[in-house]
Amino acid sequence: MVIEADFYRIRLRFKRLFADPAIFDDQKNAVRRFLGYSSSSNDQTDIYQITDDISPSDNVGKSPEVAGTARYVHGGRVVRSEYLENANVTLEYADFGSGLLPSGHQKIWKRQKWGRMSFNIEEFHHEHLRIEIPAIPELYEMLRVRADPTTLVDVELPELPDYFFRSAVGYLETRLKRLAERESQTIDIYVARDLLPEEKQALERRLTRPSTKSTIYILLSKTEGSATL
Repeated sequence: MVIEADFYRIRLRFKRLFADPAIFDDQKNAVRRFLGYSSSSNDQTDIYQITDDISPSDNVGKSPEVAGTARYVHGGRVVRSEYLENANVTLEYADFGSGLLPSGHQKIWKRQKWGRMSFNIEEFHHEHLRIEIPAIPELYEMLRVRADPTTLVDVELPELPDYFFRSAVGYLETRLKRLAERESQTIDIYVARDLLPEEKQALERRLTRPSTKSTIYILLSKTEGSATL
């Protein structure tokens, strides 16, 4: 099946960047919170954040030093907080049919305000994606039938730039996990390019096939709790 999505790379520059929980707590969902997006009941729509570790940087790409402390309003209270000066934050995410058009994404970012912090937009990059992935309901059903109590399969995704690849993996993982949760089952996905050599070799021996940089491994378990390799 072919899925379509919109990929975004946003680089923001904060004159003063505080350790605001809106950004730095539950970092994998920071973009969702900023856009005001709640998960849809439709399994085929989602906003998937690729950047899961938000690391501020200075003009040369290094971690900036703490510039000082100042009063900051959080949760209705005035607190003292450390801050960074002229800090850049880069975020990558993909929108899989949330209903928010590219112009809508741009409009929200152009408010240039995150909580009580102002920022300038250094980059707003948008690309429309077409990615071929396995049919998800059929893939899940195959996993479910084979699980006794676990089953492992490998899936080869198309050769894509890393950010396209991460988008496809995130979409696939999100939809499979939603299907599994309805039946109190567990899905774990492992990306071959992220594994240690010994972990990858163990999986290759188990499935008797070599992996590539586009291989992902999907493990379904009928037992509660996360399965391990």
